[in-house]
Amino acid sequence: MVYMISEMDSNSGSYRLTLAAVFFAAFCVFVTLFTSVAYLPLYVRELGGGPALGGLQNTVYFFSGVLLRFYLGPLADRRGRRVPLLIGTVVSATAPLAFAAAGSIPMLMLARVYHAISLGAFLSAASSLVADCAPPEKRGVYIGAYRFIVTSTILIGPPIAEYCIGALGFRGWFLVSAAFHALAIPGIAFMSVPRLSKLLNTDLRGGFMRVLRTPAVARVLGGVALLALSYSAVLSYLPLLAESVGHSAGLYFMVFGSVGLVANVVAGGLSDRVGRGRVAGHVAFVLPVAVLLLSLDGHPLSVFLASAALGGIGFSAGLSVAVAWLVDLVSVQLKATTLALQESTIDTFMALGALLFGALVEQFGLGSSFLYFGLSSAALTFVLVSRGLVVGK
Repeated sequence: MVYMISEMDSNSGSYRLTLAAVFFAAFCVFVTLFTSVAYLPLYVRELGGGPALGGLQNTVYFFSGVLLRFYLGPLADRRGRRVPLLIGTVVSATAPLAFAAAGSIPMLMLARVYHAISLGAFLSAASSLVADCAPPEKRGVYIGAYRFIVTSTILIGPPIAEYCIGALGFRGWFLVSAAFHALAIPGIAFMSVPRLSKLLNTDLRGGFMRVLRTPAVARVLGGVALLALSYSAVLSYLPLLAESVGHSAGLYFMVFGSVGLVANVVAGGLSDRVGRGRVAGHVAFVLPVAVLLLSLDGHPLSVFLASAALGGIGFSAGLSVAVAWLVDLVSVQLKATTLALQESTIDTFMALGALLFGALVEQFGLGSSFLYFGLSSAALTFVLVSRGLVVGK
């Protein structure tokens, strides 16, 4: 059973407080998500593992999120947005404690499976609630504002994590992260949510199949998959590259996030005016170029930062437009189910990307791996977009 969502309470105070609660919780959830993906490979090395195991723990995390989301994603359509949001917030707040308690790589893998519950529960429910609050003609702007918050975590999270790890060690960082994150739980628990009315008959499998049978949805999800492949290489292995060439991963992510903040809002609003497909088609190639720049010999700082800026534009603008586009394509009853598929697409291809890139690193080293991965991503994007197999119009 799923619920049809009625209009939100017209009280503007409740509306603002709901968005504030979701935005703050999303900030906390994504700080933990991005910093764990970026810096746990270094923690794996401290526990005695190599680059391949560092990538593998991220693969375990993302694949677990995909499997868990088959139930937890549509939960927002069947039970309302609050339940999965609360589950995701609590799990994300306590996951750093599990990382701190893990004294071995197998235990860290188990902690990553636990952390994946938040991936399955929170992400699509948060996007759905923001979309519930948006007038149709401003949906791109609202989603862009939400993605602005998400992207700000790339700007803020990695430099703070880098500082905490240097000053307090990994376990100190985990404890600070958990304590801060706990502040988001009361807001989600007590926020006003859209009222639920009229029950609709459907099941989990039926909801997913209804979404996937829409050709336009499948093409947009294909574009999301391409974004995730390139992004996985940057997020999972950039800190290792930065350390090896004497640059700061925190600085890279600050530039990535700063540019991405602007790209989210600009791309969302622009796609409202000129169309989702036109914007998506132009930004599809930007992220593979950012990956390629990381392969240049000597890794000059200017090129390093240019990669960060292009990466922020490519990923943030592309995903902001994709989320708004998917919401346009489906009924309100299937909004969370559709966004659950979108998040699962990201997680699946980030997991595959981390696994493939880890294998390349073992064979060719970091610099050559960015070259081969970037060229492959650019070529695949060109073929699929030019033939209209992804993105669409």
